[in-house]
Amino acid sequence: MSTVQGAFDPETLAVLRAVFDEACLALLPGQHTPSMRSTLAERILKKAGEGESDPVRLLAYALMQVAPPVESGEAV
Repeated sequence: MSTVQGAFDPETLAVLRAVFDEACLALLPGQHTPSMRSTLAERILKKAGEGESDPVRLLAYALMQVAPPVESGEAV
């Protein structure tokens, strides 16, 4: 993940957008609020700005304490 003076390159932005979209899909219907979407975006951008580049870890961080845990064996 590359940043130049606080900006992400186009490839990184595509990854971050995909992580954000996936995080939004993981929310329960009642959680789809502008505030929740903002929280997810802020969490993803914060971690990416700290140098995290793994989409799985970015997604996990974004959803921490936000989305309900998935039971093992449960279809996603």
